[in-house]
Amino acid sequence: MPRVKVSSPEQFLFSMERSVGISDLNYAKHLDSVHMVQILHEARLQFLASLGFTEANVFGLGMVVTDLAVDYRSESFADDRLIIDVGLDDFNRYGFDICMQVTNSALETIVCQAKMGIVFFDFDKHQIAEVPPAFTALLQRDSDKVA
Repeated sequence: MPRVKVSSPEQFLFSMERSVGISDLNYAKHLDSVHMVQILHEARLQFLASLGFTEANVFGLGMVVTDLAVDYRSESFADDRLIIDVGLDDFNRYGFDICMQVTNSALETIVCQAKMGIVFFDFDKHQIAEVPPAFTALLQRDSDKVA
């Protein structure tokens, strides 16, 4: 089976740091893949919070993760300081990809790259919804600040 390949977006819009804790380790004493996924989800939620949103309310709509791909590149161990950079890519009518790159800050090595497919969802109507134009406009303003 071919390996999953995940690429980085043109620019990152948000960054957070997190230390690897003892409870994040598996029997081999490195960062467990399940805990990495939890770290990626935390980065997604922190990114949304930095914009003033929750995944349940982005201009009145919710967000649903439709898929997740993680390309692991190197191990990480207890007390490693991880930098999780977050960017967006592949916008379509209903959503986009949240792309992340996790780096070990001390070694400056990529631990993994990941992509989450996101769609907007109207929980009251229980149906997929189009990307709110105000969200696209907000991201455009924020990306202009980063550039």
